[in-house]
Amino acid sequence: MPVDVVKNLIARGVDVSAKTPDGETALSFAKLRGRTPIVDLLVKAGATDVPGPAGPSAKPAPAGSIRAAIERTVPLLQKIDGVFLKKSGCVSCHNNTLTAMTVAAARGKGIPVDEQMARQNLKTIANFIEGWRDRGYILLGLSAERHPADAATDAMAYFLKRTQSPTGQWRIFAHRPPLESNDIQVTAASMRALQLYGPKVARADYDNGVRLAADWLAKAAPRTTEERAFQLLGLGWSGAGKDAIQKAGRALAAEQRPDGGWSQLATLTSDAYATGQALVALAESGALPTTDPAYKRGVQFLLNTQFEDGSWFVKTRAIPLQLLFEIGFPHGRDQWISAAGTNWAAMALARAYTKPS
Repeated sequence: MPVDVVKNLIARGVDVSAKTPDGETALSFAKLRGRTPIVDLLVKAGATDVPGPAGPSAKPAPAGSIRAAIERTVPLLQKIDGVFLKKSGCVSCHNNTLTAMTVAAARGKGIPVDEQMARQNLKTIANFIEGWRDRGYILLGLSAERHPADAATDAMAYFLKRTQSPTGQWRIFAHRPPLESNDIQVTAASMRALQLYGPKVARADYDNGVRLAADWLAKAAPRTTEERAFQLLGLGWSGAGKDAIQKAGRALAAEQRPDGGWSQLATLTSDAYATGQALVALAESGALPTTDPAYKRGVQFLLNTQFEDGSWFVKTRAIPLQLLFEIGFPHGRDQWISAAGTNWAAMALARAYTKPS
């Protein structure tokens, strides 16, 4: 919400301490984005707050190596992969799509995964899209697990192409930061989905959609870490020139904090979600090798902040749109975004891990 709007509401006498049925206030919602001018305005106007969750009671317990960190993460992620779909009735990015990508990354580095569970979860996702064909992010997870094109993926690609704007971008359907918060992310993911699963029939039309998306991404002006990361991924996927990739890579690398991590927003602290995402984008695009000191600092941040159970804690900043339910992942009300952050962290570590010869 623009600062001027908040100023106007306060000037008109709005009750700055009004509460939702759950007891949350405007100030508690504003604080989800850190210390911002809106928070300062509300505090100055006398807004009251409610204490938020205390966060994890345990302290991080760094693993002894990159491999050890991944090995204690993968079983946790695979377990909640199937649980979420059974309880929710839908496929999620944070628990299903990203987990498929993590499992594939771990397997590719020779790290053991539960193959029976991986096959079952992949089958579940594939069966799900037979009746729900409008989630482009899902195709990235299917591709990571080498799922072949079929009628359902064709339908998904067709839906994506039909919903692309004439300018080349796709727009988000909902606002649930950080997973669904910006057009750069959804455009890059949808473009990649067309590259991977665009049907051979009318292939030229899909290729044109990819070119339009790539052009739009190249001109986009990212503001957050996720936007910078997905712009960089999109440039890499579309085969943009080296100069463009390096320029975007430098902009993303410049956001690294002194602790080695990245933050979702400038007003927030470093976390596993933003750090893992930034590292994956830098490595996959070729903008930064995993041997670079900056990448190594990011890896060390992730190792230092992992918990003994294999998870990373990421504080939610989404305003609840649906009833939270337990999926067996740690961190209570923050478990869904923590699962997403854990997946990105594990994928970043997998890229830095070298199999013994």
